Amino acid sequence: MEMKKNEIYTATCTGYSSEGAGVTRINDVVIFVPGLLAGEEAEIGITKMKSSYGYGRVVKILRPSEHRVEPKCSVYRPCGGCQLQHMDDYAQREFKMGKVKDCFRKNAGIEIEPLPILKEEPYWNYRNKVQVPVQVRDGKVEMGFYQNHTNRVVSYDSCHVQTELSNELTHFFKQAFEEFHCGKEIRHVLIKHAHVSGEVMVCFVVRNWPFENSDKLIALTQEKYPNITSLSCIINRREDNVILDGEEVLIAGKPYIEEELLGCKFRISARSFFQINPYATRVLYSTALEYAQLTGKETLLDLYCGTGTMGIIGAKKAKEVYGIEIVADAIRDAKINAEANDIHNIHFMNADASDGANQLIASNIKIDAMIVDPPRKGCSKDTLDAIFKIAPERLVYVSCDPATLARDVKIITGNGYQLEKVQPCDMFPQTVHVEAIVSLQREI
Repeated sequence: MEMKKNEIYTATCTGYSSEGAGVTRINDVVIFVPGLLAGEEAEIGITKMKSSYGYGRVVKILRPSEHRVEPKCSVYRPCGGCQLQHMDDYAQREFKMGKVKDCFRKNAGIEIEPLPILKEEPYWNYRNKVQVPVQVRDGKVEMGFYQNHTNRVVSYDSCHVQTELSNELTHFFKQAFEEFHCGKEIRHVLIKHAHVSGEVMVCFVVRNWPFENSDKLIALTQEKYPNITSLSCIINRREDNVILDGEEVLIAGKPYIEEELLGCKFRISARSFFQINPYATRVLYSTALEYAQLTGKETLLDLYCGTGTMGIIGAKKAKEVYGIEIVADAIRDAKINAEANDIHNIHFMNADASDGANQLIASNIKIDAMIVDPPRKGCSKDTLDAIFKIAPERLVYVSCDPATLARDVKIITGNGYQLEKVQPCDMFPQTVHVEAIVSLQREI
């Protein structure tokens, strides 16, 4: 029987997609239903049909799950940034553990039993960074997040995963941009709020600088928020979705803020990467370094090292550390960070991961342990080939995407390494994202 848009059916949710939508079967066709929990029976309205599957919406829940909770956020549905607010903590843990297992089954053909997921409170207001798009619609300034699959900004009163100060600043800038009629000049507002040091960065991504009333905007910002440590702008005239590109102009304060992590201090600039959740990061990094089994005699390689966070922390337990990173600004910050922490047994290289690894091979540097923390797309074939040439005894893979992690682990285990542990870590409560740390040992 062919199903059509807006038809209503009754179905039971049997599990989840990787994006957290409930999975149901209607007339033997899989229908994905956002907002539905495993075990729930509901009336479902068909919203879209593809050739072999479809999408639906919840019309009425007939049998609710004991793990259903009321979302905190007033724009939970249209915003779509926190997809799991309707799940309690137990359901979120189960979903994320299941996602990691499913990725290994589908992408690596490996059945795994991951360790219980690591999770650190607070589960709300945990983010240290927010990048808020700015739009002017019908003469009104809109600040919020892009609605899924659109360029429309959904405004919010308070985002419950940001800090109270970040929310307050967003609200203030929305009013200020309206007051000074400069909303069309601002593309994004980047706010970084260091939780331990308390330092605050505000960076405007603008079309032009200065612009009409920009002096009044800055004067009011400094008057209301003298605690802003770094105030700057990035002049970006690109028409694509690359945001932090262009000339950076320091308006007031320092061009960076500083934060503390696991006993070390780190400099964070507007463009440099720093983990978003400072509470879960402590556990993520501690576990990754524990898996490296450092005793003080080893040479450690931190591949995709960013601003040097993990390598600098690990340098206290290693004989020698090498860090490789393609972003020149990040390497500059990494060297400053090492100096600030009085760490002198770490060496940074500004290179692509595979090129840097090949330079180490050419220099006959023996690596005992390696930590790999690539971007979402995982490791390239060249990088994996370089890892196999270096042949560290212990390999620790930190990933923000279990699908590419599983794909790479399949290749790694086919090249002389044994999979020991898979440790999921919840860096982003209320969302579908899950990090994982994998421990691999070279087979002798």
